[in-house]
Amino acid sequence: MARRIHSIIGVLLLLPVVLVLACSGASGPPVEQAKPAEPPKPAVDVAAHMHEHLARVTTMQEAVIRGDLEAAVEPATWIAEHQETEGLPAGTEPFVANMKKQAVAVAEAKDLKNAGVATAMTLSYCGSCHAAAKVTPQMPEPAKPAASGPAAAHMLEHQWATDLMYQGLTMPSEDRWQKGLAAMQGSPLAEKDLPKDATLTKEIVALEKKVHELAAKAKTATDLGTKVALYGEYLSGCAGCHSLHGKVWGPGLPKTQ
Repeated sequence: MARRIHSIIGVLLLLPVVLVLACSGASGPPVEQAKPAEPPKPAVDVAAHMHEHLARVTTMQEAVIRGDLEAAVEPATWIAEHQETEGLPAGTEPFVANMKKQAVAVAEAKDLKNAGVATAMTLSYCGSCHAAAKVTPQMPEPAKPAASGPAAAHMLEHQWATDLMYQGLTMPSEDRWQKGLAAMQGSPLAEKDLPKDATLTKEIVALEKKVHELAAKAKTATDLGTKVALYGEYLSGCAGCHSLHGKVWGPGLPKTQ
């Protein structure tokens, strides 16, 4: 009897310990709350982005050709800040990075020569990116302009040639490049064909001759680096001529003001 009482007392003494252990095991370590899943990123519309990019590149080049460095800043800055790599084919990242760097150089250019070279470099990286991605953008070939007087027709042919060369670099397309160079094979304008301005006409004639010579030299260029160097000079030559007589061809102010 005494032994039974001792057993009961032992069980009663152990009961609080068992209860504590049981409670401790039941609570366990705190369970981490699952983090809410991040919402999926919106799909990148690569085609739409590329169309917008092409529009900005075109605007940038046109501003440089006019000799209007101020107007080139906005599109160049957009290219530098908005050209994303997400959604683009693998292997294109270095070309995009270099394109952005050259667009910054256009935006920061203080003279027409540097702006022309940086613009040509930007276009070449567009073309290299397309080639690496094995994508050829659909760019309608510009139509040859109709004649409308000696000087006006000549300048329209310059624009036509420049548009073809621009496409040749950005698509890239050797056929468009060569067509653009061929369009510049005509004779440069003579002094008698230009506005009579004693302080500017001779300088305009010199620049007009220079862009024709650059186009002729570019016909034999086989590597991209040479093409880009010559096209950069060509653009700065166009810009230099237009900025000489700004009220007629350039951003709005003549060189003397």
